[in-house]
Amino acid sequence: MPWNESNVERLRDLWDQGLPTAQIGKLLGFTKNAVVGKAHRIGLERRPSPIRRTAVKPDRKKARSPIIPKLNFETVKEEVNETQKPEKNFQPTVKNLFTNNIKRGCEWPEGHPDESDFKFCGKERFEDKPYCLKHCAVAYVIPEKEESEKEQISISTR
Repeated sequence: MPWNESNVERLRDLWDQGLPTAQIGKLLGFTKNAVVGKAHRIGLERRPSPIRRTAVKPDRKKARSPIIPKLNFETVKEEVNETQKPEKNFQPTVKNLFTNNIKRGCEWPEGHPDESDFKFCGKERFEDKPYCLKHCAVAYVIPEKEESEKEQISISTR
């Protein structure tokens, strides 16, 4: 809906009444930003910001940084040593979620996952691969071998 003389006149009246720009926009069928833009273009009196500001600006650096008390580490060590006496045979366990030390067998699937007799091969793995030697030969193709096979196929088809 374009601005016409009746809309501009109504905008002036509502603006002088002090209505919020969003409410003026709803009454006229425009967005708040359209009302603000038109008011600026026709030179209506500026309004004070509805955002209440404090007289003294807070120091942003102080407001953002947490207050960390300074500790005397010598006294903290003494307190910890006195309150926590570890057992003589205590060995802390550290779990590494990225490496799994559990030795598992070959992970080559045998059968279909939906079938009751589905399982994995389970034979001893070959080096650091997830499969046994037999299944590594199927899973991993040596590029040189693949190229020579292609050449032999192309020669035999000529």
